[in-house]
Amino acid sequence: MTKIKICGITNPDDAIASCTAGADALGFNFSKASPRYIQPETALSIIEKLPPFISCVGVFVEQEPHEVNQICNLCRLDHAQLHAERYTAEKAVAVRGAKVIRVFRTGPDFTIDAVRTFAEKTGITSFLFDAYRLGQPGGTGHVIEQQLAQKIFRETEHIGFGILAGGLKPENVAEATSTVRPYAVDTASGVEESPGRKNHQKIRDFVSAVHRSAELL
Repeated sequence: MTKIKICGITNPDDAIASCTAGADALGFNFSKASPRYIQPETALSIIEKLPPFISCVGVFVEQEPHEVNQICNLCRLDHAQLHAERYTAEKAVAVRGAKVIRVFRTGPDFTIDAVRTFAEKTGITSFLFDAYRLGQPGGTGHVIEQQLAQKIFRETEHIGFGILAGGLKPENVAEATSTVRPYAVDTASGVEESPGRKNHQKIRDFVSAVHRSAELL
């Protein structure tokens, strides 16, 4: 069954609604430039109230590894999702407060070899592939072209676990999941009323669509 991450959680109601709908993981965005930014102390207060068996993921863009580690330890995060090219192999292995998910954006400079080389240098095996938009590290609402997504996930399957992101919403996630076959899917803007405020019906519809897609495999 494809795992589901609801990203950009900013309040307890959205967190609990995501969990009860069937999400496997929640994402907390610690980039101050993001409209979904959440203070670490606020994230901790939400995480402490979550039901068991939910993975908590921190989204990092501008922080140095020691800052990432501090937030991971404070919030008791399970995973650190590292965006932007600033997180080189050397910086990624310096993140020890949580397991690393490295983000690759499918822009003009993206190559499968870059993923392979990164994995070989770091031993990291979890990767999130997101659509590219200049100046925006994530949450763009843009999708990865289907043929490109299929190629990426087919050619990286032996390298690690691939997470599909970029413009996923209840209306398109079933097809994306059944054709691309990712380990997990990630959505933020696709289930929102506005940045940082979730639509609980959209969350339920998104989760249901992912589960239905299993019937198409």
